[in-house]
Amino acid sequence: MNITDLKYAGILSTRLDRFSIKSYSPYRANMRCPICGDSQKSKIKARGWILEKENNAIYYCHNCGASHGMRNFLRTVDNSLYNEYIIDTALEKGEKRKIFEKKEEQVKPLDKLQMKAPNFRKKGSPLLKIKKISQLDFSHKGKIYVQNRQIPASKQYKLYYAPKFNEWVNSIIPEKLPVRENDRARLIMPFIDKQGNLFGFNARSFRDDELRYITIMIDENMPKVFGLDDVDFTKTYYVAEGPIDSLFLSNAVAMAGADGNASGLENTENAVFIFDNEPRNKEIVARMEKCLDKGYKVCIWPKNVLQKDINDVILSGVTQASLELIIDNNTFSGLEGKLQLTYWRKC
Repeated sequence: MNITDLKYAGILSTRLDRFSIKSYSPYRANMRCPICGDSQKSKIKARGWILEKENNAIYYCHNCGASHGMRNFLRTVDNSLYNEYIIDTALEKGEKRKIFEKKEEQVKPLDKLQMKAPNFRKKGSPLLKIKKISQLDFSHKGKIYVQNRQIPASKQYKLYYAPKFNEWVNSIIPEKLPVRENDRARLIMPFIDKQGNLFGFNARSFRDDELRYITIMIDENMPKVFGLDDVDFTKTYYVAEGPIDSLFLSNAVAMAGADGNASGLENTENAVFIFDNEPRNKEIVARMEKCLDKGYKVCIWPKNVLQKDINDVILSGVTQASLELIIDNNTFSGLEGKLQLTYWRKC
């Protein structure tokens, strides 16, 4: 196996649960899958594998079916390692670090939003202080909540559980929130840029007696967008109203606020904006009109879809493939979009 993949397999051996090398030539290592969390019933089952193929490492899980090369596997489980891997790969090929520097004329709109290095970078990302949902036991309330929402196991690594939310926030931004004796947990949906930097997050309460969603920005100059770390703007991509809804789509981001502001998005001609299915909600209708006025494509839900949002559609038994087909067949723009919106708002 090539020296760089072998190096990072060795680093992962100290970080992944039940990691065990079965063979060095060809390289074969077994571990519990960090993406899906592996078996619900047995903590000793390990169905994730790093295997050698054509001198490269590949990762495969026999439980969730996740399949990645070493580069994308690191991107999925550890952004800091992923960034180091990119540099090491380039250096192995005899290239210089300057290949990562872009000329001004090549800079895209999002890349112009340069994140200021926050103070916590010296100590590591604040996300290291809390656990990914994919790392929690299946009996944990955070895991149960996500499972009940039917969020795919392959996407649960993008979500985190903060047991004491206010305390965690204040460790990032001192005195941002009041100190609470009964500090409560929240589900964390981090805003991460292409370089793996955390610049904000959306947090959902597990209780009905608290403010449901809170958005905290570490860098106020960055857009309130979830999913920038892995969206492909060169293909059709979906812009969902909330982070959880975006996890049910194959290439998506979510706008925290969902006001039709495309700040931070690229190639908006490839974007499809998806709002909640609430035709009587004047605020949502106004946002849809704003997008259509700007020439964006908007999904206008058909009459036979009765659920109010993407997650509810999934919970009703619709598959992801069928969901995307519904969206694609009901995407409009321009005058046609305005006409369809007029019909929809009368539903």
